[in-house]
Amino acid sequence: MRRASPARWRSEAVSGGAGPPPGRRSTWAGGTTAETSWAVYLDAFHGQRAGITETVLSHAFNADGADPYEWVAEPLPRSGRILDLACGSAPMAAHLAGRTYLGVDLSAAELAQAATRGVRVARADVAQLPVADRSVDAVVMSMALMLVPLQPTLREIARVLRPGGTFVATVPHHRPLPLRDGLRYARLCLALRHAGLHYPNDDQLRDPVAAFGAAGLSLQQDEATAFACHLGTADVAEQLLSSLYLPDVAARRLDAGVRIVRRWVGTDLTAPLRRFIAVR
Repeated sequence: MRRASPARWRSEAVSGGAGPPPGRRSTWAGGTTAETSWAVYLDAFHGQRAGITETVLSHAFNADGADPYEWVAEPLPRSGRILDLACGSAPMAAHLAGRTYLGVDLSAAELAQAATRGVRVARADVAQLPVADRSVDAVVMSMALMLVPLQPTLREIARVLRPGGTFVATVPHHRPLPLRDGLRYARLCLALRHAGLHYPNDDQLRDPVAAFGAAGLSLQQDEATAFACHLGTADVAEQLLSSLYLPDVAARRLDAGVRIVRRWVGTDLTAPLRRFIAVR
């Protein structure tokens, strides 16, 4: 693993164990009961399933043939310092060649996988970044903005970006979605006894202009596109189910979900994503 230079990034080395690194308190701590429950769930989820998001999205492509990581990388500058927040296993790094990369995550298990790529990583809370003011050219966050403490995170992003710097993020979305796949998702939710996929920041992201603006970021673009995830084998179909955040679903209901997704083997399932592009 390559450590980030403290002089340049003021970052911390990856440490073992669960939860935030020594001396650093997660911004979820002391939050509402719902926030704390999500924090505990996400810590266990990524400890047990490190790399699962990358594994599933590696089977997904949009109409232009781009995978979700290529799509989120498109608006980023071609040079400079790029900060990858909630980087997970660091799949973004492969799309950021020629730039100075630092990946940040709280999960030791995810960062252990990221470190095998030979990239710089740091274990830190995305809302308490060990990075100097106005020191990065762009910040990217793939598939995590719907989960983190939103305003503290956006304020930190605004703090570390240089003036004119770019922030790009993707989150799951509900459209565009063909009727067939809408019915498939509905059947899966019925089997799981789950009302649907919901995340802590759903309400705030209904008005992203206001949410970003309150943190000092100007939203330039808000768009959605569909990715076709090919479920070529039963393993891939089950990985898809395993990649979903389902904090309130009992194990026996997950077994019912497995039976549903196995019926989809050999088909494509639409996975709509939403992309935000903002500037400091």
